[in-house]
Amino acid sequence: MIRKIGLIYQDRHSAGFLRGLCDRLECKATLVVPPAAIGKTQVMPRRQIRLAWKYFQHKGVDLVVRFTDADGSRWEDIQRDEISRVPDDAQSIWICGVAVNNVEEWLCLDVNNLANLLGIEASAIPSGDAQTGTVKRLIFQNSSIDESSDDVVARIVRKTPARVFRRWLQQPSLLSFYKDCRAAAMRAECQTPNDLDSSNNE
Repeated sequence: MIRKIGLIYQDRHSAGFLRGLCDRLECKATLVVPPAAIGKTQVMPRRQIRLAWKYFQHKGVDLVVRFTDADGSRWEDIQRDEISRVPDDAQSIWICGVAVNNVEEWLCLDVNNLANLLGIEASAIPSGDAQTGTVKRLIFQNSSIDESSDDVVARIVRKTPARVFRRWLQQPSLLSFYKDCRAAAMRAECQTPNDLDSSNNE
């Protein structure tokens, strides 16, 4: 059973994505974050990884999820380099997810779905270089006193229908991350829904 998960992420939208994914997987684990300075850069130096691992060991986590952006680089290279710096005794419980090129682009994998969940017209979401900045602004505009911008992202991930989420999972880096999360759950004998199951159209 996974009772505590250590999370390392770059920004609030990344945090929201992770929380939304936990909800989709019906994970009830406590989410533990390290001190604020750790994990905010795209690439974590070895020293920061060691500090994070020491912190998570003290907190007794069962799994560590590191989440970063590709930002134009090959996601496979970033993932491999990150994992290579993880201490040997943490390798078996350490997952590294890499968004291509960032979380906002993942949310745009189905623009109509994103627009619907934000309560806007799909035409308000451009393609190309302006997309990421526009989506960040739209998420901020959708936030409120009762729902922060990371809460908005978590809601989008949580409420995206399974048939749409399966289309998201055609994106290789997201599919890899999703499979790694489910594999960790299965190793810990946690029961999780499977959005890859075509019979699930909710």
